[in-house]
Amino acid sequence: MKVLFVCSGNRGVSPIVKAQADSLIQIGISVDIFPIIGRGMLGYLKAIPKLNKHVIDTAPDIVHAHYSLCGIVSALSTRRTIVTSLMGSDVIQSGAMRWIIRFFIKHRWIKTIVKSTDMKERIDVTQLVVLPNGVNFELFKPLSKIDCKHKIGWDANRRQILFAADPNRTEKNYPLAKQACALCKVPDIELKVVHGIPQSDLPFYLNAADAVLLPSLWEGSPNIVKEAMACNVPLIATDVGDVRMLFGTIEGYYIAGQTAESLCSSMTELLEDTVVPNGRDRLKELKIDSVSIAEELNSIYLGLRD
Repeated sequence: MKVLFVCSGNRGVSPIVKAQADSLIQIGISVDIFPIIGRGMLGYLKAIPKLNKHVIDTAPDIVHAHYSLCGIVSALSTRRTIVTSLMGSDVIQSGAMRWIIRFFIKHRWIKTIVKSTDMKERIDVTQLVVLPNGVNFELFKPLSKIDCKHKIGWDANRRQILFAADPNRTEKNYPLAKQACALCKVPDIELKVVHGIPQSDLPFYLNAADAVLLPSLWEGSPNIVKEAMACNVPLIATDVGDVRMLFGTIEGYYIAGQTAESLCSSMTELLEDTVVPNGRDRLKELKIDSVSIAEELNSIYLGLRD
């Protein structure tokens, strides 16, 4: 089977999209990636002629678009079978854009995938499949905290809280992370902001961290949560996306309110706790490894060809 991924290429192909492509290739599917370079609706619409030519030249069985704008452009470029994955921010669209997304879900995209039940409820359209992104267990695994701190140059005598996102992205809520850490009275605590690094380096930062902090305003199925859990690293997160489902009742994972006081309280409790969390086994139980998700996605593709 030949699948064409259509995604944004403004900052290069997203590691999330690349990881899903790699997982499909691992189970024997041919995956090509077409990155769209352009800003806003007009910028994306300008890509239609190039995408149309690429589809004609490569003749994929399935066109799988990632994010709503890519799905819209794909539907306007070809009559081939189109699957669209909505990734998180799509669900907060309002006004005309929300109407357009719902139109394409009902009438143009053969299958629409969302990353969490929360996303499905927010969009409130029945023709949706919930399928989160999987995590690569070979890349994200427990490593020595001391060795990782040394490797990336963090002070082993301090306690680092990792904020692994672009602080300029509104939904990631970096100001709240700063406020919470400033309130926290745990000695030698420091907030570390990490983003834009190679995916292959991220496991070292996760394993070096004493905790990961996710104070987001909204999410779909946040990959950093699953990646940290695969490394058995503790987390504090707001109740967004599928975080509560991912955490289950496993110790070392805290749901906090969207206030600095609540996040600080959870952070203090976590850092005083001596339990070693076992998020990795929780993800195995949920079958959210990259291969299991790739096989589910392949089943969706095959169902569309029958």
